[in-house]
Amino acid sequence: MSEKVEKYIACPKCSQQTLSEIVCSVNTENDTGVRDAVFDESIFRWKCKKCGFQTKMIHPLLYNDVKNKFMVYLIPRIDRKKIVDEELELEFSDLSYIKKRVVPDINSMKEKIVIFENNIDDMAVELTKSAVSEVVAKSTSRSVHSGYFMDMDTDKNTITFQYFVGGDHRSYIQTIRLEVYNRSMRIVKKYFSRENKKTGFLNINSSWAENALRKYKNSN
Repeated sequence: MSEKVEKYIACPKCSQQTLSEIVCSVNTENDTGVRDAVFDESIFRWKCKKCGFQTKMIHPLLYNDVKNKFMVYLIPRIDRKKIVDEELELEFSDLSYIKKRVVPDINSMKEKIVIFENNIDDMAVELTKSAVSEVVAKSTSRSVHSGYFMDMDTDKNTITFQYFVGGDHRSYIQTIRLEVYNRSMRIVKKYFSRENKKTGFLNINSSWAENALRKYKNSN
């Protein structure tokens, strides 16, 4: 079952505060529709009970996929490598077989879900994404704002990313050979396997990849 809390929220339009029900934790095993609600973002829709104004309200959400053995915790705008939430860490400390990640926005949450549903290593994905972003920047002559995993096709031996480049964040699709990901996977297994097995919620993102690549280069 989804866990919910009640909070008073001030409407951005009429400024009236109303008691609203917010979903704070979901479990895909008990609620088959929750994945769709995350991906179409309906789980974040909010409507003012006073004036009827509707908006998207991003709030902390813990996404638990028991079948695929992972949790993704959305904490808006978080930028730390690891969250400091002793109560939450203690609650799930014995679940060492569960991948636990913390993300700062909805798109990153969706990306982690797709990655783990397909049994792909997100550390290797971030290392690959970082390396490919340099190629994208040169190909487009634009700065890379962000990038997300899209697809891995083992039959075609390819991995595909979507990048957003330039000041207008234009979409750019880049497909490369799977060998680049496999090389990143070897780096993860050799240098970051202990970190990958930590029981806490880790923030594995582009900043992590930059630091990881720096450590890797300094060790060689």
